[in-house]
Parts: sequence; structure tokens; C-alpha cells
Amino acid sequence: MIEKEKINHIEHLVAPEKAAEFFYFFKNIIDKTEYQFVRLKISGKEELNIQIMAEDKNRSMVIEDCRVLSNIIVDEIDLSDDFNYEYVLEVSSPGIDRPLTYEEDFDFWVGNKVFVLLKKPINKSKKIIGTLMGLFNKNIKLEDVDGDNALEIEVDNIKNINIIWSPEVTSLN
Repeated sequence: MIEKEKINHIEHLVAPEKAAEFFYFFKNIIDKTEYQFVRLKISGKEELNIQIMAEDKNRSMVIEDCRVLSNIIVDEIDLSDDFNYEYVLEVSSPGIDRPLTYEEDFDFWVGNKVFVLLKKPINKSKKIIGTLMGLFNKNIKLEDVDGDNALEIEVDNIKNINIIWSPEVTSLN
């Protein structure tokens, strides 16, 4: 284990499950760059498969950015005494169905449709689709697809939340 610090209520979306134990190791590397950490996923036992999603300050990430950040991360891993794992590294953009992982994401993407996967069901369902209305305290507010009802979901109950991209609906605020 690299770091045992507790991840806050939004950052668990950045580094779900197994990735949580490596969150601060990679965050410390990425924070020294011009990029923002979007998501960390880690799988595997003998060899770790590390997937890092990142973007620049304009919410963009082109192939050259991925190459640059990948090289920085590999160099830092090679210099580290704390990271003693065999690994495969993939650095990518968040994509058009990007996950929402930071508080500012919930403001930036207001008005867009999202897909939410819950840890515990609400109204007997762990899957919810709605229009994002924002983050209020530790709850996100969604409007249902018909626009008739609003639903509040505790951030701690969210396993994953992604933009549902469509050319007619998705907008950059």
C-alpha cells in the first residue's frame, strides 16, 4: 500500500475501489504537471493495470498530452522507493462519456444528462438517468428524464457518474 490517507467524498469517484490505495501516489505526481487528475482505475494482482484519465485546464487531452503525462508518470515511478509493482500504464482523456469526479464537474456539467450507478439502490434501482441540476452540500440533484421530478442522491452512495453524450443535449457551460 502506498498511502493510507482517507479519500474525501468526491475523490472516491476519482479512485474507486482498489485504486484508492494508490490515489495520493499518482495525485502527487499529476499535481506537479499542467494536467488535472480525472480518474484512476487499477486492476490485476501480479501485474497492475493502471488506467489514468486526465485533462488539461481547458478540459482537453490529445494524444501528445497522453504521451507527455505517461512519460512523466513512468519517470516518477522509476525514481520511487514506494512503488514496487510490475505494471502496465494507460493514460487517456476522459472521453465523451466522461466521469464526474470533482466538485467543479458538478457545476460545469449542469443541464447535461448523466448516468449514475449507485452503491445502494434508490427506489429499488442502482441505475439512474437524469439531468444534472448540481451539487448541493453532499448531494447531487437530478431531474428525471421527463422533467417531472427531482431526486437527491448522496455523493457517498454514488459508485460512478458519467455524462451521457449526445450532440443535441451535451453542452459545455
